[in-house]
This record gives sequence, structure tokens and C-alpha cells, in this order.
Amino acid sequence: MENYDPSVLPKETYLLYEIKWSSSKRPWQNCCHNSLTEHAEIYFLEDIFKKQRSDPSDHCSITWYMSWSPCGDCCKAIRGFLKDQPNVNLVIYVARIYWHKEETNRQGLRSLVNIGVSIRVMDLPVYSYCWRTFVDDEDKDEDDYWPRHYSPWIMLYSLELQSILQNIPSCLEISSGENQTPVFSLCIENDQQKRALTSANP
Repeated sequence: MENYDPSVLPKETYLLYEIKWSSSKRPWQNCCHNSLTEHAEIYFLEDIFKKQRSDPSDHCSITWYMSWSPCGDCCKAIRGFLKDQPNVNLVIYVARIYWHKEETNRQGLRSLVNIGVSIRVMDLPVYSYCWRTFVDDEDKDEDDYWPRHYSPWIMLYSLELQSILQNIPSCLEISSGENQTPVFSLCIENDQQKRALTSANP
């Protein structure tokens, strides 16, 4: 789960997923990540889902737990996928927001929410669920894993996601500190941003 630590900025994108079919009692759970040539979301849509798809009439619920939110191009691909798959419902949890000030990425996330996709920042219960669900039994110790120190970054990214979805200016600043360690700070300049902060409840 170190790839999901919101206080750092790794280059890779990891995607934990659950696929639940209306005709099956047990969900399909696994993970994938990006390659040098393909984003994790595209790999899921064009490879993993196609291999799992059986009866197109089955209702399908997909949940993604992503280390980075989708970029603008991936958001466009997701919209096309959902248009072609009307029986599919998608929920996305993200640990971080990818290039959060790039307008194409911000527009992409809004466009997904506008067609019914749920996008949320991972909170502590979601981190705990992913730990219990996706980490191999022999590797996990519940006493050793409780990401309480994630709370400040969860709040910051939750605030920024609210700013994006409400189409108001970015509230989050990320700069490089000593040894290239990222430094996060809030930039609250108006009442709209204050309201977004009130809406961010990690």
C-alpha cells in the first residue's frame, strides 16, 4: 500500500479493482498498473474488462482504487467506455489528484461526474478496506497498518477535488522541499474556496 501514500508523489499509477456482476455472488478483485506505453485505466478497459465480460445484459458494478486520479485523456476514454456499456456503473477512489492544476485533467474529472461516475478521495476506512482485501494474508498485520498519518493529505486532496468539481480555482499548492520532498499547502483566497473546504470531509 506504499504506492497509495498521499504524502509522496510516485510516478507509477496503481489500480486496485473490483468487478461485481449481477449474475454472480462473488466479485472479481485484482490489480494492475501503468506501463511505459499505456495508462492503467486504458489497460483495464481494453484488456481486463474485455476478458471478464460475459453476458452484456448483466448489470456490472466496477470500483477502482487508484493511486492517481485519471488524466484528461483517460477520462475521455472512460466516457466512451461507459457510453458503450450502459449496464456498467463505475465508482473511483483516488489517493492523489494527477497534475491537479492542468485544466484538461480538471475538466475530465468533472465530465465523469456529470455522467454519473462517483469520484472520491480515499479516506481511512477505504485504506483499511483495501489493506484487508488486496494485501496477501501472509504479508499483512492489521496492527502494523493504520494510516492515521494520512489524514492531513486526505483533507488537502478532498478539498482540491471539491474545488475541481465545483469549478473554482485550485486551493492546493505542491512544491519541492529539502531532498525533493513534496511540500503541501493550502491557498484559500475567496468564499468559494472556503465553502469547498467546508464540503471536504475526509
